Amino acid sequence: MTSERFFQDLRSAFQPAPKVMAEAFTASLGRNTTVQLDEIRPVDLAELQADFPGRTVLVSTDFLTPGPGLAVFVLSTGLAAIWGDLMLSGDGQAEFSPDAHLDATGEILGQISGALGRHLSSDLASPIEMVMKQCELVSVAERAETLESYFRIDFFVKQDPQGQALLTLLLSPEAAQGLRSLIEVRMKSVTDRPPSAVLEETREMNGRPEVRPARFEDFGSSLEHKGGASHNIDMLMDLELPVIIELGRTSMFIRDILDLGPGSIVELNKLSGEPVDLYVNDKKFALGEVVVIDENFGIRITDLLKVEDRIRSLK
Repeated sequence: MTSERFFQDLRSAFQPAPKVMAEAFTASLGRNTTVQLDEIRPVDLAELQADFPGRTVLVSTDFLTPGPGLAVFVLSTGLAAIWGDLMLSGDGQAEFSPDAHLDATGEILGQISGALGRHLSSDLASPIEMVMKQCELVSVAERAETLESYFRIDFFVKQDPQGQALLTLLLSPEAAQGLRSLIEVRMKSVTDRPPSAVLEETREMNGRPEVRPARFEDFGSSLEHKGGASHNIDMLMDLELPVIIELGRTSMFIRDILDLGPGSIVELNKLSGEPVDLYVNDKKFALGEVVVIDENFGIRITDLLKVEDRIRSLK
């Protein structure tokens, strides 16, 4: 588990993470943010306590790869105060208050966790979820027995105009093992194919390639026996698909969402009278106009997407 190769693979998986995290921080806090990846190594409790003395903020997330695991963000109360104050529309200069800043810090790192999970899912071609579980104020010593077997990933986070601060991500052995298995699958899929130089050499050794017509199995009789294509389509007719009518969309800062209340107006990206979008199974299918039928809203379809556009949306 602790081989040098494993840490190289783990670093490779997290190498693009700073950009993903910086974008999520900037969107959440409204401040330009930079993130830098530092070391990845096994946890040294003495070192961890020296970096985070006294009571500190621990944000636990469920780290779900093919199996369950745990990931824990560790940050100072000073950094939590900055983030919490910015979340609450402050200037990032407030003193740390557990009541005011813990929940806000958990909300921010919940969004960072989601962004990281999506990045890792894409990079390793396997679904990975990071779901915020708990945000608490404790000392590293209180969790020493659990954390001593974890793996440590350090990030340096800087929000203008504040200075650089340390954010540490600790991966449980189960989470690290899940990542390792996915990394090995990815590496195997790459190494199974011979290098291009080897392929070229093989071609030269074998001389001219053998060319022969392709032969395909005849499925005609099988389809006729089962009723053909129409029979297969009939089997799909009773399936239910979700149909969604989208009036419009918008993006808002969390601080603005927290200010919403009865009577608040949210401006969407649609003009008055503009056609609304109809989605079937989360794929755009048609355009229409809103109508009222008795006391219910409905939609009159005005335009179906071209077949080419519908096929493109499925990719």
